[in-house]
Amino acid sequence: MTYQPAVQFSCVECNAPKVVARKLCRRCYTRARTANRLAEYAILGPNDVFESRFDKTDGCWEWKGTRNQYGYGIFLLPGEKPVRAHRYSYQFYVGLIPDDKVIMHTCDNPPCVNPAHLRIGTKAENNADTAKKRRHNYGLQHWNGRLSDADVAVIRASDEPKPVLAKRYGVHYSHIWRIKAGQHRK
Repeated sequence: MTYQPAVQFSCVECNAPKVVARKLCRRCYTRARTANRLAEYAILGPNDVFESRFDKTDGCWEWKGTRNQYGYGIFLLPGEKPVRAHRYSYQFYVGLIPDDKVIMHTCDNPPCVNPAHLRIGTKAENNADTAKKRRHNYGLQHWNGRLSDADVAVIRASDEPKPVLAKRYGVHYSHIWRIKAGQHRK
């Protein structure tokens, strides 16, 4: 069974806009089949479809296909198995990804599939990199955020007892302590 892409390719023989199989249009496919020459033409596979969904440039290779809510490219393999495009790119151009590893972007651009911008790392390394570059949601942008940057500044400047501040802002005492100690929201 051949892979049926959503993207249209041009025929390798006559450059017709619609390919039906083996990178050939219906007319060229029929001629090749009649002449018993189908084996000369490659079967259209996931790699062909993958490479048609981005443009290779000097910088980031922006994914033009479907993206998830975080901006990462999504690619469907035969059998409707979804895979993230940057992971597929790393495996296609570089090699296998160990089971306990993730693929990190050095360019911090989620739709990028350029293998030169991708590297293997652990989940801990990825989370540390995200926190260092402040790409996590902080303050009121976080789903459970209660303190704005102005609130944090007031807490740091306040001489009131920590339990009083905690009760006023609706957070735990330890959170106030970490803010005053400079461990949160630097």
